[in-house]
Amino acid sequence: MSKEKMSLVDGTCAERFSWPVEQLGQDEHGTWLGARRGNPVRQPDGRREEAQAHDAVWLVAAGAWCLPAFWFTDTTDLTIDICTPPRLDGGVWSFVDLELDLFRSADGCAGIVDQHEFDELALSGHLTDGQVAAATEAARSLLSLVQMEAEPFGGAARAWLRSLRS
Repeated sequence: MSKEKMSLVDGTCAERFSWPVEQLGQDEHGTWLGARRGNPVRQPDGRREEAQAHDAVWLVAAGAWCLPAFWFTDTTDLTIDICTPPRLDGGVWSFVDLELDLFRSADGCAGIVDQHEFDELALSGHLTDGQVAAATEAARSLLSLVQMEAEPFGGAARAWLRSLRS
């Protein structure tokens, strides 16, 4: 587990969220990462660490302002962090969480959450207008894909989750 600081375009520093994962492979959607239940997850402030509650796979698409996490539990199919494009450095994947999130519950209900936290971040001066626009557009465009269960938000992740468990 590690954390690092990165400068946002406006010069302020934000801690990057990172956690240990296994690289499962790549397909037309991007790079698939996985971690089993119990995996340590440290919050960006470094003060709190939790055990991952469920097996999960993540999808890293080159240059995307998001990180989808596929859980497929009794309550949650997926969550998506709107974030700076994830990057791999020294074997560790990391990103800066921009607070805006999407979800799809197991019953198919989908939506955007934490809009208020994102709005506060956007007004804080820590993000450029371009970063705000990129994050907002990512959330807006992803929501319709998640609702329609368009790939990779349909069944593609289930095969990667099976491979993690095997």
